[in-house]
Amino acid sequence: MTRLLAVDLDGTLMARDGRGAREAQAPFARLRAQGVEIAIATGRMVQSAAQIFAETGAEAGHIIALNGAELWTYPLGEKAIWQRAIEERAARRAVDICLARGAEVQGYVEGDLRILQRTAQTEAYARRTRVPSHLVDLAGISASPQKLLALLPPDETGALIDDLTRELGGELHCFRSEPNFVEIVPPGVHKGVALAALAEVLGIGLDEMAAAGDAENDVEMLKAVGRPFAPRTAAAAVLALRPELGPPPPDLIAAIAEAIAP
Repeated sequence: MTRLLAVDLDGTLMARDGRGAREAQAPFARLRAQGVEIAIATGRMVQSAAQIFAETGAEAGHIIALNGAELWTYPLGEKAIWQRAIEERAARRAVDICLARGAEVQGYVEGDLRILQRTAQTEAYARRTRVPSHLVDLAGISASPQKLLALLPPDETGALIDDLTRELGGELHCFRSEPNFVEIVPPGVHKGVALAALAEVLGIGLDEMAAAGDAENDVEMLKAVGRPFAPRTAAAAVLALRPELGPPPPDLIAAIAEAIAP
């Protein structure tokens, strides 16, 4: 029996045009009526995830934010249940490596979205996630962030990941979440680790959990659970796990609810 469903946002619950939260209202209600808890697992900040959670109509749940660097109850409490940060020296060096590759860099520090300069990309990201950004210097963006995000052309992400891994592989974890996004988080942190922490808090086995995701940053989470789901449009790394497949968002959550709670 599935006792909890963890759902990625962008590309899984949310379509590119922003649809998904309202469409999830009925499926989430159906799951909750069957005793299935809901968790959102995203690379976004918790403030952004909480806004979407509210739009789904779910009254309670949990949020895995910043790709596993934070775990929160929903509605939000004063403090995270789980929080990890990149050591300041490693963060500063990672920022330097990103800038040397021509990437735009964003830092996530204690609920604050920090940028070094305003560009079309950073402004589009702030609008999409509904979280304002603040200009800081190198010291401000490197001040033990929970996450760094590098934005650069898709064909350049692999070289950046190689650079970061070669120099700082033991001090951080990096991966793609979207074709032009390189996520940089504390070592050993990913959605699967945070989901395991949530399982312990709730007294639920990972084999009693389902999860849905579409991108490389969802792989560990999908591997961890008893029942993985993905849209047919998911990344190759996700499809290689052979999850149960469904339509792309905004219709995927309804299909998952039908499978879990027919």
